[in-house]
Amino acid sequence: MKRISECLYRWMKRKRLIRTEHIRNRLSVLHRGTAKQLNEAVDGYYIHNLSLVLTVLMLVMAGSIGIWLYECFAAKQGIHIVRNDYGEEETTYSVYYQTEDKTYQELPLLIEPVRYPEEILKQKFEDGFAFLEQSMLGDNPAPDQIQTDLNLPTSIPDSGLRVSWGSSDYELLEENGTVHNDTLTEAVSLSLSLTLSYEDREEIREYGLTICPKHLTPEEQRRRQLQLALDTMLQESAYEKDIYLPSDTQGIRLREHMNQGSKAVLFAIFGIGICGLLWFRKREELDRQLKIRKAEWLREYPYLVNQLLLYLCAGTTVKGALERIRKQYEQKSDTDNSLYQELSVMWNEMNAGVTQEQAYVNLGKRIGLLPYMKLASMLAQQIRKGSSGFVVQLEQEEHAAFEQRKERAKKAGEEAGTKLLFPMIVLMIISMLVVAGPALLNVTIHNG
Repeated sequence: MKRISECLYRWMKRKRLIRTEHIRNRLSVLHRGTAKQLNEAVDGYYIHNLSLVLTVLMLVMAGSIGIWLYECFAAKQGIHIVRNDYGEEETTYSVYYQTEDKTYQELPLLIEPVRYPEEILKQKFEDGFAFLEQSMLGDNPAPDQIQTDLNLPTSIPDSGLRVSWGSSDYELLEENGTVHNDTLTEAVSLSLSLTLSYEDREEIREYGLTICPKHLTPEEQRRRQLQLALDTMLQESAYEKDIYLPSDTQGIRLREHMNQGSKAVLFAIFGIGICGLLWFRKREELDRQLKIRKAEWLREYPYLVNQLLLYLCAGTTVKGALERIRKQYEQKSDTDNSLYQELSVMWNEMNAGVTQEQAYVNLGKRIGLLPYMKLASMLAQQIRKGSSGFVVQLEQEEHAAFEQRKERAKKAGEEAGTKLLFPMIVLMIISMLVVAGPALLNVTIHNG
């Protein structure tokens, strides 16, 4: 994968499909070194990103192809429909059939809930009556001694049977089991009816009628024949919960969905979106590192100006003062410090023949922060015009730098206080629970 990414990167670079200037500028701040090392860092950045994106794309393509093949296999196996459980409502399910012009039209199917076979249904009715008769009296001792409300359930769990109650005198006994016997002076007899039903079991009479069929177009005839064939299949599977319709009925192709392969497309779109996020994640990481590097430079700036001023007041030249500051970092084993690295680059430039003025200007440009650019301008001006008044300017810059440092510290403190607000609220709630919990527990125990 790495070799493929390298070839793709070099091809994109030749075709100018990718521009590296933006990333090069960021990496030049984070990774100091020769031009060759910087080019290798830029190439490595793009090759790593391309490898990651290509890997994800291959997984997405494999997943999309797998989903597509599964849908094709499922389409050949037929259409899987699941009926509702016993006693539930019927549902409408849509399939799509292929017309003679190779287009697909929607065909709604009425899917009835799964049914009981006759022998099982009889036993269900017996069990239902036994269940209701056992509980209908409620707290009353016998049917001829009704004094309190009856317990009349309106459903039987896990049966699919419908329950309805009826009373011959609703002024005395409501259908929900409420008994109104407050004003009675003598016992009154009434009847309570209980009805269990499952679907429609009424007897149907047949009469001989002649019905002229409606003139149908060839396409409507195909639709009706297909409807009848599918309804017949549904009736034949009335006792089965899972229904499988063939993908080809009477020479007509059926589909479960209008647009097959949509899941694969959605999966591919989702995977491409992830690739885009991964691509920009690396750039966000560079921005975060650059922000940290600039914050470190700003923290070190007051120290740099202060040390530079001390050495100059002691009679050292600017070049000697900067060299001593650089060696202080080495003595403290703080060579990973970003300011030390920049001072080392500046010192190497001067040793390589670059003038002090140009080296100072280059330092300000590399760091790119206003305080350092101002200091570099002051150092370059001191070389051109002499050191008259330079110490005074440096003292003013030192004062301004420390004021800015105090402002940054104040701002950081405010931000820290805001970040700690939520943990403080959580701790306060926990403390309140610890203090008030035992008291509430004691009150609950005493009340109990």
